[in-house]
Amino acid sequence: MKAAAETGGTAQRPDRVEPAERAPQPESAQRTEGPEGAEGPEKAEPAEREGTAPTDTPPAPRLRHANTQETHGPLESFNDWLDGLGEPDWDKVSQSIYDSPATMKAAYERQKAHREAERVRKAEERRLAQEQAERDRIEAERQAELERQRAAEQAERGRIEAERIAAEEAELEAQRQAEEEARQERERLLELQRAEEEALRQEMERQEHEEWLARQRERETWALQTAARESDGTDWVPPADRRAMLEDRGENLTDAELLDRARASLPEWRHRDRIVEKAQAIEAATVRRSRPPVATLDRGPEPAPAGYIPPYNLPSLEPDPAPAFPDLARRMTVTVAYAVFVLGGVFGLGLLGEDATGPWLHELHEGRFRGGFSMLSMAPWQQFAWPLLWLAMGIYTVHQWLPSQAAADRQRATGWRMSGAMVLAVAWFVIARTGVLLGVELFVWLALGYLLVDCVHQLNLYTARSRAERAVTDGTIGLFTGWALIFAATNASIWLQSLGINLLWIPGSVWAVLTLVVVIWGAAFMAMTERGRITIALGLSWGLAAILVPRLVGSMTSVWVAIVAAMGLFVVLLATENRRYRINHAEHRAALGHEVDDF
Repeated sequence: MKAAAETGGTAQRPDRVEPAERAPQPESAQRTEGPEGAEGPEKAEPAEREGTAPTDTPPAPRLRHANTQETHGPLESFNDWLDGLGEPDWDKVSQSIYDSPATMKAAYERQKAHREAERVRKAEERRLAQEQAERDRIEAERQAELERQRAAEQAERGRIEAERIAAEEAELEAQRQAEEEARQERERLLELQRAEEEALRQEMERQEHEEWLARQRERETWALQTAARESDGTDWVPPADRRAMLEDRGENLTDAELLDRARASLPEWRHRDRIVEKAQAIEAATVRRSRPPVATLDRGPEPAPAGYIPPYNLPSLEPDPAPAFPDLARRMTVTVAYAVFVLGGVFGLGLLGEDATGPWLHELHEGRFRGGFSMLSMAPWQQFAWPLLWLAMGIYTVHQWLPSQAAADRQRATGWRMSGAMVLAVAWFVIARTGVLLGVELFVWLALGYLLVDCVHQLNLYTARSRAERAVTDGTIGLFTGWALIFAATNASIWLQSLGINLLWIPGSVWAVLTLVVVIWGAAFMAMTERGRITIALGLSWGLAAILVPRLVGSMTSVWVAIVAAMGLFVVLLATENRRYRINHAEHRAALGHEVDDF
């Protein structure tokens, strides 16, 4: 900027500048300090020579378009202002630069001393603050201790006051309780007095009623005996404890009116008395046959049924004995037999895959078990009965593990027989797969059928005590029994046909009809036991349907066999349902108090 100002100033000077008009140079400009102070004047001389122009120097040529009267702009004014400023004192500047380290050191020392003083001041302040905090903490602890002491004193005063109030309340409560007990004692004595008076009154009424009842029974016995002598000339009438009263208390019938009622009621009461005697005899015989006598609690005489005696043994009301080791062995045997029954059936039906003789049972041994082999052969779809039996027997096996069935008489009577029946069924499957038919398979089915028929007989002796027992145990055994009866007849027909035996030269259709009649009669007889065993009829009906279809559309047809099978199917189902309907109807009428026909 200074050079620019000097340049600008030179351009505006007049052409001639006198030496005397030059501005005096400061001393610092004439002398420049350096490392060797002697070189200052020598350096200033060329400047003075350059700044002094000779008087005879021709004037500088003027610019062609220069305008010396042109006004200055802001920049030129700023430069003029700069040129008007005085030059700095370079000696002072140099001295300042020379003294700057000492100055900085002194400033650093002052700053260090200031920081040290500040640190000491802050340390003192922290010490004073800590002392104040310690004094405050001690004061706070003292105040807290005072507060705790005051709180403890207040709590102690409160506890003493609470104990005093509690003692007063306990005393008041004891007083109230004593008053309440006294009041209750008075009420109890009063109630006891009333009860004694009521008992005395009832005893008097009872004695009076017994006296009236004795007199009335004597009158009714006289009236009934009179009516009996008029009817058949005998004096036999039902005992007083097994007949209802002819006259209610308060009717005050005359002897003639009482005799008329005796004549009207005597036939019905004699009929009911015979039914009661028959029921008691059947129940006594059933108890003697079903189990040995055991010591039981005397529950008193049970009321006799009014006009209806079930045509089957009533369920036993005695509790089951405690389970023993044979019960566990029986249940385990049934479970193992069921597993063998399922696996053997899967193998026997051919569900395990191909083998040398064919996968399915009806394809074995040149179709010996097809529907057209004999007059009682079944259609191939009869094999679907086995999966149903597996399912039913599985439910039966699980049910016999229930705690209520552990030592039940029904399970003890049927468990071992059902195990044997399942094992025999597996034995037949093995014989049927091997093809060695020597009559053994017929005896297997006869033994199996005998075991199942005996199971049904045992169920008739021990009637089901609940619907679950009837549905699971009776239903499963009945289904297996009905199927076993008809399948045994089929096996006998297949065995005779395979051997080519012609008994007495009677046609095979005649033997088939006779066999069906025997099987249907036996199945119907068992299906009509207890309340009606519909599952026996269903198992038999499945087999009859499987025989009926091949006899109509198969290679070995027989109209008579088909007719007997269809009629047998219808008869067994109808007879079983008729039994169930009659029992339900009789129970319903007996519940309503109506007269029931004797079975």
